[in-house]
Amino acid sequence: MPHLDPEPPRHTLSVRHFYALDETVYELALHEPATRRALPEAFVQDLWQHQRIRPGALRTTTGTPVEVLHPGAPNPDGGPDFLHARLRIGELLWCGDVEVHVDSSAWFDHRHHTDPRYNSVVLHVALYPDMWTGGLLRADGAVLQEVTLYRCLEAPVRRLLHDFHTRPDDALLCAPHWPDVPADLRTEWIEALARERLEEKTARLEEAFREEPDLEALLYREVLTGLGYAQNAEPMADLARRVPLSLARRYADPLDLEALLAGTAGLLPEPADLLQSDRATVDYVMDLRHRFERLAARHGLEPMTRVCWQFFRLRPANFPPLRLAQAAALLAPGGLLHDDPIGRLRDALTDADPLAAMRARLQAVPGPFWQHHVRYETTSRPHSPALGTTRIDALLVNAVIPVMRLWARREASPALESHLLGLLRRLPATPNAVTRLYGALGTRPSNAWESHGLLHLHRTRCRHARCLSCPIGRHILIPPAV
Repeated sequence: MPHLDPEPPRHTLSVRHFYALDETVYELALHEPATRRALPEAFVQDLWQHQRIRPGALRTTTGTPVEVLHPGAPNPDGGPDFLHARLRIGELLWCGDVEVHVDSSAWFDHRHHTDPRYNSVVLHVALYPDMWTGGLLRADGAVLQEVTLYRCLEAPVRRLLHDFHTRPDDALLCAPHWPDVPADLRTEWIEALARERLEEKTARLEEAFREEPDLEALLYREVLTGLGYAQNAEPMADLARRVPLSLARRYADPLDLEALLAGTAGLLPEPADLLQSDRATVDYVMDLRHRFERLAARHGLEPMTRVCWQFFRLRPANFPPLRLAQAAALLAPGGLLHDDPIGRLRDALTDADPLAAMRARLQAVPGPFWQHHVRYETTSRPHSPALGTTRIDALLVNAVIPVMRLWARREASPALESHLLGLLRRLPATPNAVTRLYGALGTRPSNAWESHGLLHLHRTRCRHARCLSCPIGRHILIPPAV
């Protein structure tokens, strides 16, 4: 009998048997396949997301009980796997991010221990233990709490893995019965959800306004956050706090403004990063660096770290350096944020064509350098650096209209509020994964208002299987009496 793999991988479970033949003793080790090779990390993420864990079984490597109040939102981009989780570890409530791997050593393999983006991780989840389990560190030096799942799962790994590979693609639970729901019921519910989403947004803005009663500063923060797109919304919001509108308005030169934003963002390259750059690029960047050095010394600015910013899976038009150049154009003379933005937007609302007027207010065209760049180090193909209509419309939907609605309410102007809701019905729907999901069922949004409703339906009901709190779900599950 041959000697079969006498040292199974350190992170697998095994059963050993010994057999004697003549004067030779043979060891037979039966074990699961090497997990790192055989199990996809997406499988372990799925176990965590859907909490395929026996109630009360989860404990840290030090034996502290863990209660998962919310596993966190899946993060499809760079950074931790699950964002904003809520966990009770022992007697303490933790709010933060969760990182998931097949085994503990992957934390070091992926160099998360040197990446400040992972300093928000409050729990590491591994399927199997290995020699590193219980000894993980974050970049800030903190010891990371950790759990291993293999002893806590609600079913054997083989069965869960089979379910993972054979489960149909993510779909709405009610998809097979969606056409059976009356069209007017769907329409009325989507309308109600659009209003609910807008009310929630307005409530968040009201809370922010109470903390800092300055509508122009609030608009500035929301516009910068919107320019960040989903992947860079948080660092853009952080940048708006570090460079408040009152500071940015001290400067009129677009290059000073760009240096102020890009330098504080930590996105200006070091001279060593420009060794392969052409002369015009080097001159431009070094000019910005010199400007920022003076501004930083004058105002005590502390730059962010470059790793805060995402470039992965972004179209070049959404790269942070270009977006910051567009933000500088909005702050420069002639830009919306330079002077009296609320008044200019109010006038646009009463224009003969308010949508065209609002779009015109948000025009932003950076200088000629950006016609051949989307980032600082290298040139790109010639393109228009102006803020595109699609992004302008997104800023109107997510930043401008909500802030102006707050202003209209504080001014007790139902007429202006009605104008703003009318704009949402005129703005086109932006296709995304969620609206395409409902579109495949025959419910395609025809404008931004309906997109609002479908996004809120998915976020608050469908994603959490809250079918009984949804009139569509109740109609399917509890058919009306005949």
